[in-house]
Amino acid sequence: MLDLILKANDTFKLFKEGETVTVALSGGADSVALLHALVSLKEKLGFTVNAAHLNHSIRGAEADRDQEFAIDYCKSLGVEIFCEKHDVPKYATDNHLSLELAAREVRYEFLNRVATGKIATAHTASDNLETLIFNLSRGTALKGLCGIPPKRDNIIRPIIFCTRTDVENYCKEHNLSFVTDSTNLCDDYSRNKIRHNIVPVLKEINGSAEYSAVRSAQLLAEDNDYLEATANEALFALLTDNGVLAKGIAQLHTAIAKRVIKIYFAICYPEISLENHHINSIYAICADNGGKVNLPSCVFAEVKNGMLTFFDSQSAKTTKFSVVIKETKIVNNLFSNDLLDCDKIVGKLTVRTRLEGDNIRLHNRGCTKTLKKLYCECKIPLNIRESLPVIADEKGVVWVHNIGVASRCAVSNATKNVLKIEVNDR
Repeated sequence: MLDLILKANDTFKLFKEGETVTVALSGGADSVALLHALVSLKEKLGFTVNAAHLNHSIRGAEADRDQEFAIDYCKSLGVEIFCEKHDVPKYATDNHLSLELAAREVRYEFLNRVATGKIATAHTASDNLETLIFNLSRGTALKGLCGIPPKRDNIIRPIIFCTRTDVENYCKEHNLSFVTDSTNLCDDYSRNKIRHNIVPVLKEINGSAEYSAVRSAQLLAEDNDYLEATANEALFALLTDNGVLAKGIAQLHTAIAKRVIKIYFAICYPEISLENHHINSIYAICADNGGKVNLPSCVFAEVKNGMLTFFDSQSAKTTKFSVVIKETKIVNNLFSNDLLDCDKIVGKLTVRTRLEGDNIRLHNRGCTKTLKKLYCECKIPLNIRESLPVIADEKGVVWVHNIGVASRCAVSNATKNVLKIEVNDR
């Protein structure tokens, strides 16, 4: 199992020397083995390890038992653990969510709050195969067949090459105890039905079905990454201040065109999800170069005057900002996005909104980008883009509200005179 973790690290660059890895420890066999393995590898790979356990308050005394087990297990390994208990059923009711989705939201909020570096979850090759089957049974696009990503933002899956059998053998080899979630033993949930009834049949056909699924997911993920990158390039080539050129979308291959639509909508309304039939309808009005489509949450897609735009009842309402620039010599936070080094400013400062062609090289970023592209990447709502305050000196843009400060004017330990920017909605 350790060799498979090292293989995953070589393949996906999961660990970085000097960082802290927080293991999401449920107390089950997978997470117990993961924590033990990472403790064994931490010196070799140069990272530190701690753990986090969330009691979801779903299984009563059994959940309390799991929490106590996690605490005792970490104590035996000499590993720091963060523990919290949340009433997930109440959260689900209050927020009109399924219990599964509510548990996921609460769990990842907790993990992101306590972790200072990477978060390691104990997803295995077996979990990956079950996910592929589940997504396929519901109907999915290519992304759904890419399985569980080995690495996403600060989340890593070090045992993604390990099967459940590998984990069980590791636990036996090292005499590791673990707890069993009683809900995993019945077929009341779709994933359990897949695990208990479908996967065994697939393994009769191919004993290496789990490993094969990981390889397939890797190949499909590479294809999907290429298509997504191509769609992003196409979107920004077609993007104007008034929307996206509908004719340009219609001329693209449908695999790229539909991704362009999906990406653009996600930029405009990141909190709303579109179904495939919505995207097909939007593509149709682009091909017709005119039309209007009703979308969820009272949002509309419209092609008018050759442009695809999205809007709702709030889109016409713009937000106004007031900007105050104060001079100070005290710097409490060098990482603030609202501080400028006064001595690096060229000429006079001007407070304005974005102009065509504006660009900025943000502090701690390795490239220069146009504000139009940054507004999209940062998912700045459409209704405030044209009123978002920008500060420029005689050389160019030095600061953009909610985005950051130019590298050439960023403060440092050597900074003597600081300009602090304060912004208020009005």
